[in-house]
Amino acid sequence: MKVICIFLWVLFYSASSWANTAESCPSVESVTLRAGIYTAPAAKAGSEWIAVSGAPSASRLESFEAGVFYPESNQQGSVGKIGYCEYKAQDRSRVNLHYRPSRAEEHSMRLLNVGNWTFMESGLGLKLYECTVSNPGACAFSILE
Repeated sequence: MKVICIFLWVLFYSASSWANTAESCPSVESVTLRAGIYTAPAAKAGSEWIAVSGAPSASRLESFEAGVFYPESNQQGSVGKIGYCEYKAQDRSRVNLHYRPSRAEEHSMRLLNVGNWTFMESGLGLKLYECTVSNPGACAFSILE
C-alpha cells in the first residue's frame, strides 16, 4: 500500500510540474517590428509578447534593459504577474513588451532564477522585482495553471 501511495504522489507531482510553462523576456533578435507594433513569440503556444511604439517612426530594438514583475497583493514573494520587459530602441526610445496569454483568463506566475530578480519598493509603496541582467532569457518566470 505504501508503494502505491508513493507512486501516486510521484505521478501527481510530475503532472503538476507539466502544467507550469517557463517563460522569459524575449531576446532582441526574436522581436519583430511591423507597422509600429513589436511582437515576439512566447514559449506557451498561442501566447505572445506585444508592444505598440510610442515614437513617431518606430525603430528596431537595440538592447534589453530590464524585466519587471509585480508580486501578488503588493507583498514580497515570488508569486504574482509579469509587468513588462523593457528594451531600448535604436532611436533611444524605450519599448515595454507585455505578455499576452493565449487565453483571456489571468494566471498567476512564479519567478524563476530568483537570484536575477531584485526586490524594490517605490516611494509610493509599489513593490516589484526588477531583473537587469544582460541576458533576457535569465529573467524567467513560470505560469501557474
